[in-house]
Amino acid sequence: MASAQTHSPRPDLQLYPAARTADPRSNRRREVTAQVARYLGAVSILLVGAVHAQQYYEAYFSVVPTISTLFLPVRRLGWRLGDLILSLAALGAIGIALGTLVSLLISEYRPLFGFMESGYRLAVELTLLFDGMTTVFLGLFLAIVGPPLIRSFGAKHPRAAQP
Repeated sequence: MASAQTHSPRPDLQLYPAARTADPRSNRRREVTAQVARYLGAVSILLVGAVHAQQYYEAYFSVVPTISTLFLPVRRLGWRLGDLILSLAALGAIGIALGTLVSLLISEYRPLFGFMESGYRLAVELTLLFDGMTTVFLGLFLAIVGPPLIRSFGAKHPRAAQP
């Protein structure tokens, strides 16, 4: 006899108890918004990486930043650990995006690491756009996922609060 499933087959789209409200439609909107923000942020950082790779191979730049993956199914490790890993990855991607953005802006006005930009070429414009998108989308993801995660680490018995 097969046991009945007590959890959703898509655990990556569930709000955790600390983040739920009394309105199921509001919960669903928040779940979808967090997930969409996460994926759009991941796509944005990948686009930033694509622009950098193009500049490395086609424009012969010597440095390409390392881009980490944001698509690991880490929530299967448990919601707290999974969200902690996703939050750290999002913070890392935001750090890459903001570092690139600030470096590009500085290099427009003075040499940085021996290089100075001259004008806003398409690659620079795309990088600035994608860096901004990465920061906004992953910032939204962190704003939705972060508070319940932080509260869960302050709870004495986080498992007791789960359904």
